[in-house]
Amino acid sequence: MAFRMRILVSRWSNCSSNSVVFKRRFSPMTWYNQQLEKSPLVVKSITSGVLFGVGDVIAQWIAKAKDDPFDWKRTRSATIYGTFIFGPLAHYHFNFIDWFTRSKLRLAGLRMAFVKMVIDQFTYWTPMANVLYLFTLPLLLGHDTGYAKDNVRRNLLPILKVNWMVWPLVQVTVVCL
Repeated sequence: MAFRMRILVSRWSNCSSNSVVFKRRFSPMTWYNQQLEKSPLVVKSITSGVLFGVGDVIAQWIAKAKDDPFDWKRTRSATIYGTFIFGPLAHYHFNFIDWFTRSKLRLAGLRMAFVKMVIDQFTYWTPMANVLYLFTLPLLLGHDTGYAKDNVRRNLLPILKVNWMVWPLVQVTVVCL
């Protein structure tokens, strides 16, 4: 009987709070961040493609008239653009801005966020990214280069004006978080 008690006590003592292993619940954000660490370019490109596709679906849903058919070809083209063009370019662009503001300018906090926003919005990136999108999407949809050039001429300035009314504040806020 004493032997049996010792076994029970030793088994019970092995179940102390120090040795109990709790299984962690699956966290999509933890998994995403792990994948981002392993393959940043691939993950950012796929994420960009998904966001461009979803963004196009939302834009068509908001803007279309009641009887307009949904343009799945446009959504497919936006997804392709986001995955294979914008995603990789944005990966290198934002890595450059981060390196430049942290390593070269040695900025932090609100000053770093503000400088990142100015570089991103008012130098090469935002105008170039919008020109590239406005020119490439029509080509992916089967239009000729003349149509793509007209698309840029017609839409670039209105898009940049709206962009600059919204994104600078959003960008500084996100970088500061």
